[in-house]
Amino acid sequence: MNTDVEHLGNLHVASNAASPLPRSLVVWTAFAVACAASIGMLWIAAPARGVNNLHTSRDRREPAVASIMPVAITTTPRIAPRDTPMARGQWQAIVIHDSGSPAGDVAALERRHLDAGLSGLGYHFVIGNGQGMEDGQVAVGFRWERQLPGAHANAAMRAPWPLRTHEAPLSATDLNRKSVAICLVGNGERRAFTDQQTRQLLNLVRALQAELGIGAQAVFFHRELTPMVSGLGEFGQLQPGTFRAQLLP
Repeated sequence: MNTDVEHLGNLHVASNAASPLPRSLVVWTAFAVACAASIGMLWIAAPARGVNNLHTSRDRREPAVASIMPVAITTTPRIAPRDTPMARGQWQAIVIHDSGSPAGDVAALERRHLDAGLSGLGYHFVIGNGQGMEDGQVAVGFRWERQLPGAHANAAMRAPWPLRTHEAPLSATDLNRKSVAICLVGNGERRAFTDQQTRQLLNLVRALQAELGIGAQAVFFHRELTPMVSGLGEFGQLQPGTFRAQLLP
């Protein structure tokens, strides 16, 4: 029993010794007080309704290994970062990945990345497929909100061609530092991405192109960065050439 309730019980015992109240009244009064105290404690402990749990990590001290920090979920692409001005000169390319799993959400991807030793979600944006996130929902990760480099290109990756004449193709380090990473939930080798996903991907990439001055030839698919990985499958609009033809030049 709660210590405060125990004290209330003792007060009622003392009161009963001084005044001959019926024993049943004392028992029922103590029971009512105990119930009220318990309900009050539960009310205090319960979280307020309407609190968006995706944003609770903002209230914590940032640990050495960061959490998602928070992730905003929208149905229309939002590219303006909330925590710092857009670093327009930093971003030179866009890289499109898939999660490799048929279902998932931002929390699942972040757990995978933390287990791999990364400091939180490695992508800047995640687009759901209706299995874990709503179909076409766009999650904006903490790396984009803070304009931080991504963590999505391993050491074996490099851009398939240079962005400018007389420059070397982007290395893995450059791809992480200078490219915007977008992840589609799903496995493109086994199943087509949804119409909503591909539509939102196209909208998001076009918006980033317009804002950052990134040309279509600087939009890469994961499988183009290394010959050892196919990735993103052979489905519909997600053929690299077909997709780039729909982008801003």
